[in-house]
Amino acid sequence: MSSLFLNSWNMGNQYVTMVKITSKGRLKMAQRKYTLVSKIGYGSIDILGGGAFALIGLLFLFFLMTMEGMSGALAGAVLLVGRVWDAIIDPLLGAISDKTRSRFGRRRVYILAGVAPVIVTFSLLWYSFGITGDITKFLYYTVMYILFSTAFSIVMVPYNALLPDMIDGYKARAGYVSVRMFISMLAATVSVMVPGIILGAEADRTLHGYLVMGIIFGLFYGLPLLFGFFTTWENPTPEAEAVPSLGEMLRRTARSFKNKAYRQYLGIFCWGQMATDLITAMAVFWLVDNLQMQGMTTIFAGLLMLVGAAMLPAYNWIAGKYGKHVPSYVCMPFRIVALIIGFFMGPEIGLVGLVIVCVVMGIGHGASNFVPWCLLPDIPDSDEMINGTRDAGIFGGMATLVRQSTGGVALFLGGVALELFGYIESEAGEVVEQTATALLGIRVMFAAVPAVLSLIVVWLGFRYVLTKNNHAAILQAVAHKREHGSPTDDPELIAACEKVAGKSFNKLWVGTM
Repeated sequence: MSSLFLNSWNMGNQYVTMVKITSKGRLKMAQRKYTLVSKIGYGSIDILGGGAFALIGLLFLFFLMTMEGMSGALAGAVLLVGRVWDAIIDPLLGAISDKTRSRFGRRRVYILAGVAPVIVTFSLLWYSFGITGDITKFLYYTVMYILFSTAFSIVMVPYNALLPDMIDGYKARAGYVSVRMFISMLAATVSVMVPGIILGAEADRTLHGYLVMGIIFGLFYGLPLLFGFFTTWENPTPEAEAVPSLGEMLRRTARSFKNKAYRQYLGIFCWGQMATDLITAMAVFWLVDNLQMQGMTTIFAGLLMLVGAAMLPAYNWIAGKYGKHVPSYVCMPFRIVALIIGFFMGPEIGLVGLVIVCVVMGIGHGASNFVPWCLLPDIPDSDEMINGTRDAGIFGGMATLVRQSTGGVALFLGGVALELFGYIESEAGEVVEQTATALLGIRVMFAAVPAVLSLIVVWLGFRYVLTKNNHAAILQAVAHKREHGSPTDDPELIAACEKVAGKSFNKLWVGTM
């Protein structure tokens, strides 16, 4: 079957028109409106992305150390091994999704396939079936974490590549990302506030309670994938288009790191998310041991998420008017200030002081989540400018890898640091009085290290090259090359392309004859 498709954007009605010519020569047209339902459907898939690792980041290290009695280093190693596994499969899944051709498209088929694995593996992540011995527990939880990470990646890698295949246009994509981030933050809020209701006070928690929580949230993350599958679409992929070999896709993965904008994007994403994950993982230790505020974990984490969700209209306005990267250096300093204050806080701060710190921190916390996902759909445009290819699956795979890897590395470093500073593990929710050195270690990993990482994000945000104007320029340059088969001679477009790519124009696909 031969096919041809055309996408059009209408600012009044907001729709995409797809034209297909079937093998029988019939013209088949379909219109996909950019409706609220489609935006919610697209965003609902990120209930898994936003919620699962918020919950894991908040509770999993604490669960392994306080419920299963594992050492900080061994508990952290569970997540580190899982991250090494992700480093292997995430780019591979991205390349595979770019190669896939099916009746459901090359991305959505994996979203459907991941429903059952997500539900089952997340449930089993919180129960060891009476296994004893540190090494045996380490092996069990490592396997379960690898299985869940695999199920997560099967869904999220293609999902992170889906929007460029659905929607064209800088502003239209930003609208979908805004709805996605709102749903993601709400899912994260539920994921950090509801578990405490299910589990009860820290001292009263049981392994059975964690299993019940795992099953409930496994369903919470898995079932919305069905709604997302049925309310999203993919623009038709021309069947005449050659499907690259897997080896070629892996070479393209390596080649993507030569893209200056992509390297900056990865820095903003990586350091920002590592700071977020350290704050989330260490918060429970900081609250229980440093501030002596047992039972406040859900309030702390919930406030961060709620403030981030409330700030979404502001992030979106800033992104639309000044550029999607701008919230990274306008809003992130709020988190840095709150972390500096948090480093020196003690039990005397009180509930009001804690709430104020949470609100200030949440402004930067939300921006750290919003900016990377808002920037991601535009990266394939810069790749086409440089190489003449649009491998959205590769960039989606790397984004998923970064998101999971930073969480794993952060939890590993947090666990190792707590052990080095002399943190005393406990079992079955027992609360132990920690030494002054251990309390210092908690403050360093909760506040000092994330503040430095956030400062790096601010610096990278100032230097980011794929700005709103530069993005418009490279799209014009690419359109000129597609239409005329020759590079543009407009000096402003040429300068923008060189700035984004970090290479001379004649070395880019848009600059070659």
